[in-house]
Amino acid sequence: MQNTINIPILTNQSLTEYVSTISTKYPDAEFYKEKKRDSGRGEGPTLLLTICKDDVILEEESFFYANQSKLDEDLENLVFYLDFA
Repeated sequence: MQNTINIPILTNQSLTEYVSTISTKYPDAEFYKEKKRDSGRGEGPTLLLTICKDDVILEEESFFYANQSKLDEDLENLVFYLDFA
C-alpha cells in the first residue's frame, strides 16, 4: 500500500482554477500571497496572489471571500499548491 499525502482542497473555485493555470504557466516564478481587509465597499475579505520573476510583477489576482475563516483556510493551504517566496 502506498502512502499518499492528503492535499487539502481550496474552498474558492476561482482560486483553484487560477492556481492550476499559473503553476503551469510560470513554473520558475516567485509567488506571494497576502490577506487584504475589506475596503469598505462591501467586497469582503480578499486574498491577493502576486507572481514575480526577476523582480518584475507578471500578474496579480484578487479573490473575494464571503467570510474570513474560508480565506484563512485557503491562505494556509496554498502552500500545498505553490512555492511561496
